[in-house]
Amino acid sequence: MTDVVKKYLPEAVKKRARVLQALMKSVGAKYRCPVCGSRVKTFQALSHFYTDNLERYGYPYMGGQAETCNYQNYLCPFCRASDRDRLYALYIQKCLIRVKSNGVIKIVDIAPSAPLSHFIRKLIALSGRDISYRTADLHAQGVDDKLDAMDMSIYEDNQFDFFICSHVLEHLEDDRKALRELYRILKPGRQGILMVPIVLGLEEIDEDPSVADIAERWRRFGQYDHVRLYSKAGFVERAREAGFVVHQYGKEFFGEKLLAQTGITSQSVLYVVEK
Repeated sequence: MTDVVKKYLPEAVKKRARVLQALMKSVGAKYRCPVCGSRVKTFQALSHFYTDNLERYGYPYMGGQAETCNYQNYLCPFCRASDRDRLYALYIQKCLIRVKSNGVIKIVDIAPSAPLSHFIRKLIALSGRDISYRTADLHAQGVDDKLDAMDMSIYEDNQFDFFICSHVLEHLEDDRKALRELYRILKPGRQGILMVPIVLGLEEIDEDPSVADIAERWRRFGQYDHVRLYSKAGFVERAREAGFVVHQYGKEFFGEKLLAQTGITSQSVLYVVEK
């Protein structure tokens, strides 16, 4: 197909063509995406936009030092779910539908991932349970609620049974404020998925919200819009400081075979916090 023809094809046709190409590539697939259910021959690597900039600006923690990030098997070619999306889907499918409630089960997803959000909505529809699922973000279009994670005053105390807050805290000027808000809106005894970029071997959190230089943010924090980089111990301590009990689920919980089948590294850890 020539570039000229591609240019004028409707986007829907292009999308179907991409799906067909991915299906053809999935013949003999050894992986499975738990978000969309597709068999996958090869997951796509992390975009060169990130890897090239990390190298360009001298980010010192490349390779396997990220606790939960599979640089080589990052994206599902069908639904575009990242490896962390796939990890969350495994947990949600296994545990979330077992949440007990006398009334409506209320879930809030802060800065939602589109593939995971679609997965959750489909899972809720199939469950037949009375579940309210809300999405929230300060900048994204199409969410239910516009809010800053450091000020979620539109929500009541003890409103939600479950939350998802993935890779949000590293963007915020004051992550402690956001953690206190998450604790406030969660019902006692309930849980939430709380995830940030963690570098193994880093002794303490490296943070400075005053850093505005893009090159310095890439070098220190691993992305142009991040203002901190978390150590494992520092993240756990900060979550506990807000009042949470922190549960860590890794290969012992999910099984190494399942993680391998879904393109998730064996050192990946899911953090589930409880009030």
